Amino acid sequence: MTTTLTKRAAVTLAIDELVAFMNRAHAEHHAVHFPTLAPSTYEVDRGRKYIRIVEVAQPYGGRSVHCFVDAETGGVYKAAGWKAPALNGERYNLLDPASFDLLKSKWDPYTSYLYKR
Repeated sequence: MTTTLTKRAAVTLAIDELVAFMNRAHAEHHAVHFPTLAPSTYEVDRGRKYIRIVEVAQPYGGRSVHCFVDAETGGVYKAAGWKAPALNGERYNLLDPASFDLLKSKWDPYTSYLYKR
């Protein structure tokens, strides 16, 4: 039980790092390509099994799912819809430093980094 809680805590910290990275990278991208518009921000919706990363459009607050993260393993999944991830495979893993670095190097605000490589 302790290892599950420790792993969940590690996933939570990794998600916080990911969302901070996504907000920073999106703001930088937006400043270059759309300087007159307000950039979207990313938020976390926590579920029992999956954690949904949500993009919130500014200034009106429209919400769309960006990706899902498995709360126990740290696996990052492309979204199949608002309620569930695509179940055809984990794209990255936040608990694996090499995979997390690869995600950050390939990240873009349009989710193309989540499609199968």
